[in-house]
Amino acid sequence: MRIPMKKKLSLLGLSVFLFCGGLAFAADSLSNRIDQTMRLGMKTGIHLMYNTSTPFVLEIPGEDWTFGLTSGSGKYSYSYTDYNESTGYSTKNQSVTFSTAEVTGRLYIGNSFNIPFGYANYKYSYPDWVYSGVTYDINYSITQLSYGIGNEWTYDWGGFYGIDWYQGGSKLSDEVTVKLKSGTETPATLAQATKTSTDIKAFAGTLVITFGFGF
Repeated sequence: MRIPMKKKLSLLGLSVFLFCGGLAFAADSLSNRIDQTMRLGMKTGIHLMYNTSTPFVLEIPGEDWTFGLTSGSGKYSYSYTDYNESTGYSTKNQSVTFSTAEVTGRLYIGNSFNIPFGYANYKYSYPDWVYSGVTYDINYSITQLSYGIGNEWTYDWGGFYGIDWYQGGSKLSDEVTVKLKSGTETPATLAQATKTSTDIKAFAGTLVITFGFGF
């Protein structure tokens, strides 16, 4: 799934604007962060899972470390062309459900600069996926270690805003589950349904934005 260029430019513009504005408050980020015991927020950015699932964030901030949980889900729909020997070519509509679950942390180096990291479990499911007249339910799951570099500002009024300029990942494991729902299964249809796991690498992104309010 491609993120529209207009949205990429909007995120870039917002990030640069808040980055420049955040510099004025950078000296206070450390002390403001220490004064908070919990904060709630959301995460998005140029990252397939965050952009689609827009997960909620629960964090416990600290002077040198912040730890948290990230969770969310969302749907994406698209159309594709399927071929069946009996009926010929036809257009199919497919919805995909994306789910994000993470245990995250940040190591601060100074007031705002930090190294984000985490353990992530990403899932997506294709209900009623059709190939050559055979219908499957496909569920895919991947676990990975995530890491990156970023800045995060905590403001006097309680809000916080973070930008992970880059986030990479290393895949630990993956699993694909294929359930036949209808049609006559062949080695070719089963192979096409299960090949997803070999095509997907660890998820990565840029301009990953986290924002919210602390207490």
